[in-house]
Amino acid sequence: MELLPRPPAPRQRPLASAALLSAAALALLGLLSWVRPEGSSGPAFLLKTSAPSPTDLLPESEKEEGVGGPLDWLHYKVIIASHSSYPVALMIGFNCFGNVLLRKECGGNPYPNWLFGYLLGFICYTYPGAVASDLFFKHDFVRAMSNDNVLMVYTFWFVIIQNFEGVYKFLTRKWVFVFLTVWWLADATRASMCFLERAITHQAVFSRGVFQCFLWCGAGPILRVAEASIRGAPIPPLDKVQPNTFNAVKYPLVMMWMTMMGYLLFMAFLTDCKIFSGGLTMVECGKKHDDVFAALVYLSLGMHIFRTMQQTDGKIVFDHCMCGT
Repeated sequence: MELLPRPPAPRQRPLASAALLSAAALALLGLLSWVRPEGSSGPAFLLKTSAPSPTDLLPESEKEEGVGGPLDWLHYKVIIASHSSYPVALMIGFNCFGNVLLRKECGGNPYPNWLFGYLLGFICYTYPGAVASDLFFKHDFVRAMSNDNVLMVYTFWFVIIQNFEGVYKFLTRKWVFVFLTVWWLADATRASMCFLERAITHQAVFSRGVFQCFLWCGAGPILRVAEASIRGAPIPPLDKVQPNTFNAVKYPLVMMWMTMMGYLLFMAFLTDCKIFSGGLTMVECGKKHDDVFAALVYLSLGMHIFRTMQQTDGKIVFDHCMCGT
């Protein structure tokens, strides 16, 4: 008896996946606006400071004029505002990338156990730098776990990416994933400097800043290797996780470390804040130099776009060699 040929597998419909993703994201934004209309500012996630930002010193009329276009909105309401708060605009992309990375590390399959996957995805793939920094340098409850907006956004992306194959396939398409990594890197870079400021502010010692740079950049890859061991997956050697090089152009993890060290050295020796000799705290000094803060974020993003354009094999490698804060 001749067997009939199997029908071809249905083709993925990226437009349908994009529409589903857009509708879900709009629903999430609506929920956030209803539950937490004031956004994510405040001490629940970022240490506040009494030093006003440059836009706070402007008259109300000039403030409105300063955020008229999309680029002004991105600069003032997202990048500059992220120096003292956690904008949802950054939070959404950051948590999306962390959950995509979690599934990529499982070979594109959902995590073997949702109960463990939810916690390990948060600690090892989405906020490892933030978790490690608070545990080592703040000795307090992890602030990323004390923010309702983070809870809702992370849960949303965990459920969507773990359960909807079409959404995951869409997010891992080459240029969609490139855009997602740029979005992620904006939040990772600004957060690296914010956590560095808080580490020094808590105790003004230069060595704390140096170790904060190593901890922030090393926590993500190390915790992900540990998670792979727990899951029973093959463990990559450390020289594959991060080659032994200072090439910041090719490796974003090296670029992140150099950005943090450069920011620390600038604050310590190229300002009049005297952060290590009884002057301003590093948080207060950082608010006086929002332009430097923003410039380093833009430099990191520009470097990544350049790095992506130099990849001639068409493959985007963005897995272990990332901080994943």
